Parts: sequence; structure tokens; C-alpha cells
Amino acid sequence: MIRKTVIQTLTTATVVAVCAGISLVAAAFGLFVLLRALWGEAIACAIVAGLFALVALLVAFVASRPAAVSKHPVPAPPEPAPILASLMAVVREKPLVSAAVAAVAGIIAVRNPQMISSLIAAFFEDSDPQA
Repeated sequence: MIRKTVIQTLTTATVVAVCAGISLVAAAFGLFVLLRALWGEAIACAIVAGLFALVALLVAFVASRPAAVSKHPVPAPPEPAPILASLMAVVREKPLVSAAVAAVAGIIAVRNPQMISSLIAAFFEDSDPQA
């Protein structure tokens, strides 16, 4: 479900970006044709390039502004499970060893996915057989 939502969001963003790019190219060409008739090709090209450079600077300025600070306090994140907290402590203390273990686990998962799925099933399996 999450994968489908992420793919749809990325697809939508890509389509919007492509349409915006096509619109900018069409607007630039239309402006160039209009200015070419008035001042010639070289000046028209310089004006179109300068105008779209200013648009790019404006977009970069707006995008680089810091986000507005919320006046509402942000709630504290929930406390992690004890096993997760100890695992994160190990990752913080020894990041290179943790990266190596993650790389080996990834290689094992690629070569033998059945073993990883059985480990996950054993981890989530109910440990109390009398229940």
C-alpha cells in the first residue's frame, strides 16, 4: 500500500515537472519569436536568457528560505522498544561495524531470501506454545 502511494506520488511529481518544463520552453520560444521581430536574434536571445535566469534565481530564493517555525509545541516521539533502543545504541557506538553487518545481511538476503523470510517469521512467531 505504501509502495503504491510512493510510486503514484513520484509519478505525479515527474509529470508535473515535465509539463512545467515544456511550458517554460514554449514560453521562451514564443517570447524569442516576438522579440526577434523587434530587435533581432542576438538581442532577443540575450533577453530571453536573462529573463529565465531571473526566474531561476527567484525560484531558488523562494526554495532556499527557511521553513516557518510552528508556534505549537511538537510532541515528543514515543519511547522505542528496549531491544530497538539497545540496537540503536550499538549502531551509534560502532557505525562501521553496523554498516558492515547491514551489508552482509543485504548480501545474504539477495542470495537466499528464503532464509531471511524464515528468520522474520521466527522473530514474529508467538513464543508461548501453551497460549
